[in-house]
Amino acid sequence: MKRSLLPLAALAAFAAARPAHAGNCADLANPIYLQVGDTQVNLMRQLARKLRDNTAKPLTLVWITSGSCSNIDLIYNHNPATGITGTMSYVPSTAEDPAFNPATGTLLTCTPPPALFPDIANSALYNDACTTIAQTNPAVGKTNGPIQGYVLAVPEASNEHAITFEEAYFVFGFGQPGMVMPWMDESQMFIRTATKSTLLAWSLQLGIPAAKMHGQKLDGSPMVVSSLQTSTSPQAAIGVLGVEVYDPLRSTLNALAYRAKGQYAAYYPDSTPTAFDKQNIRDGHYVVWSPTVWMQNLTGTTPTNADADYVVQLIAGHVVTPAPNFVITDIEASVGVVPDCAMAVTRDFEQGPLRAYTPATSCTCRYEYVTTGLSSCETCSATTPCATGVCRNNYCEAR
Repeated sequence: MKRSLLPLAALAAFAAARPAHAGNCADLANPIYLQVGDTQVNLMRQLARKLRDNTAKPLTLVWITSGSCSNIDLIYNHNPATGITGTMSYVPSTAEDPAFNPATGTLLTCTPPPALFPDIANSALYNDACTTIAQTNPAVGKTNGPIQGYVLAVPEASNEHAITFEEAYFVFGFGQPGMVMPWMDESQMFIRTATKSTLLAWSLQLGIPAAKMHGQKLDGSPMVVSSLQTSTSPQAAIGVLGVEVYDPLRSTLNALAYRAKGQYAAYYPDSTPTAFDKQNIRDGHYVVWSPTVWMQNLTGTTPTNADADYVVQLIAGHVVTPAPNFVITDIEASVGVVPDCAMAVTRDFEQGPLRAYTPATSCTCRYEYVTTGLSSCETCSATTPCATGVCRNNYCEAR
């Protein structure tokens, strides 16, 4: 059989369109190095694509994942002293690969420079939850970013829809002796190791020491996902996941509604099992959430790397100069985290009591439009001002 061959010109054009993997990360344009939790990968993918195409200030996010406590230790204490040694990831720009899908495309990889320490490190919960990690270095600044929820997830085939604080306490605090049906098989209870935010948030929520949590201790969120999806005992299977990890997997996994201690009903993170609005996180009905914390190096009190500070402030929803050619609220809403500007409650320490909260600037209208396709807010523009409130990203926000 004769094979069909592409003309040389077509082959050359195809090769030029394909992004080349960089041998060295330092060869990329304006690299910013990050070490983040694996729950942040969806945010990294989307934001990295936008920043590579950010006309006024193009930047390349180059990242590697590890547990929150490990990330804190690395940026505060340079432990391990070797810095980042594993292969790092990044995404192509639109010019390099116009067809690349940030949500599902294969990440490009590169080798970090020797003795590299991150420009930015991420923790997906209040840093003080990592009680074994010293955080006394004044040359590190930290900024709270968007809110991340945590869920207890089960396979799609499971008959379970909700869990109470008391049930979860006996499941993860005692395992099989806890006698909570159907979650009595510890080989089907998939948790994380004690340096991971997902495990720490749930252990603090339930009042169980992290080291005492029962279940199969898995290093990464993808391992929890795979274990749930391939379980041969779906009625007994249960696992801990970040909401951002869970949201794209709703066809194969279900989040359990959770009734916290002292509550009279169980709530999903969203207003319904099928919604993506994080309404119950935003108004305080669903309580298992943490702020993401973004750490960067300081020289005195000034950020050491101005470009890294640009990224940190952007993620936190602060005004940056030059303004990006995209709306950060849209990106964060699309990957399942909640910008601070859309929250109505806050807390002062990991899994502490909630209190009413009014952010300095609001993005609730825009957030609800992105997550639901609808908004009850008035629209506005440069030529159509708001009757009340502030025109921001085409909606009349309260502040």
